[in-house]
Order: sequence, then C-alpha cells, then structure tokens
Amino acid sequence: MAKQVSHTKAVESIGKRIRPVDEISPHAKVLVYGRNKNGKTKFAATAPKVLIIDIDEEGTRSAVGSGAQVVEVSTFDEVAHVYWYLKAGNHGYKSVAIDTITALQNAALRKVLGEAEDRDPTREPSTPDRRTWGRANQLVKGLLLDFRNLPMNVVFLAQERVINDEESDEAALHTVDLPAGSRAVALGCVGIIGRIYLREAKVKGKKNPQWEARMLVGSHEEYDTGNRVSTLPRIIRNPNMKNIIKEWRANATEGE
Repeated sequence: MAKQVSHTKAVESIGKRIRPVDEISPHAKVLVYGRNKNGKTKFAATAPKVLIIDIDEEGTRSAVGSGAQVVEVSTFDEVAHVYWYLKAGNHGYKSVAIDTITALQNAALRKVLGEAEDRDPTREPSTPDRRTWGRANQLVKGLLLDFRNLPMNVVFLAQERVINDEESDEAALHTVDLPAGSRAVALGCVGIIGRIYLREAKVKGKKNPQWEARMLVGSHEEYDTGNRVSTLPRIIRNPNMKNIIKEWRANATEGE
C-alpha cells in the first residue's frame, strides 16, 4: 500500500510540473570561453548581484569597481559547498559565475587522485588512469547541472582549447578546455555559448585605437558558439550580462 501511495504522489508531482513551452525561465544560463586576460571575468562581473566563484584563478582584479562579490576556493568540495549555500536561498544574489570550469575540472581530478591514494598508499602519486578521469568527469558533469538548475542567472567561464584534426583538411576547432565528456555537458546545458576576444577599435574622442571586448555568439564552423535568443547579434561588442539577460527574457527561442 505504501508503495502505491508513493507512486501516486510521484505521478501527481509530474502533472504539477507540466507547463507551456512559452513559459521560459527568466534566468539566463551562459557559457563563455576565451584566452587568458581577454575579459571573461570582467564580463561575468556585469551580471546583476553576482557572486563569482574564483577557483585558483585570482583573476577578479579586472572586476574591481563592478560591485561583484567573490569567494575564493581551491578544492572541488569547496565549490560544492558554495552550491549548497546558494541552493539554500536567503543570500541576496541574482547571479553566480564559476571562474573557471576548466579549473573546476582540475580540482575534481585532484580530489579523485587524493581519494585513490588514500585507498592505496602504494599507488604512484599523480598518475590518473581512465577510471580516474571518468570519475572526475562524472563529478564535474553533476555539479555543472546542479549550478545550471539554480533559480538564478548562471555564467560558466572556461579557458579556450584548440583541437586540430591532423588526419583531415578540416579547420581547427576552438572550444572549451574540458575533456570531451565534461565539455559535452557544459555546452549542452546552457542557452548561450560565446567566445570572447579582443579587437582594436576606434573610439570617439580617442586618437589611437583602443582594445574592445567582443563576443561571438552566432554559429561558426571553427568555433563552438551558438544561442537560443533570436535577437542577439552574431557578434556582441562590449558584451554585458545585463543586456544579454534582457534579450533572453524577451526573445528566447529554440534558435541555433
């Protein structure tokens, strides 16, 4: 009887969760990657009431004056603790940024290697095998989805990797610096994927060209980019998370 009651409640809960597809989430989930010192952290700091999780990056100096807040961590478990803090609510933040998920992957690998050494003291230190990589990937994928599901804006920052196929004439692919398994989840769990970079641009009132941040969010055969917002330009000049959230809420579609 107890099992039948539990089954009935589960079925009822499914009915309550069904909603029209037009009722999109008001919270934007964004993944941005790029080279070092190209403006990733500065972009994340433009999100409203944002908490930046700095994982051994020490790169928040570029966000001075933005009003953003930062928590510096160095282990995978500390990142998980921040997630539970945010999930509990009553914190006042509207956005969270992980800087970077590349560093998160490294922290997961250190965690798994440490656990393996605890189980087997004779194990050669710092020699990850396929099982170790697989366990680290599972940890990262689970935490990425947990953060994505928070009822707030989420920005995943990542380092850039260039993948070359030496056996074909295809162009190199610029993508997120993560192992294939974690990378697939990171790319698939967000609505906007952007590649940030710097370009020289003429600025009114300035004699010499200035460096300007730009973000590619349109589809490109050489870059892992794309979005589900029909009104976003292919390339955003001086990208600002607040503006992206505004467009997300007004025009999210089943786009690219």
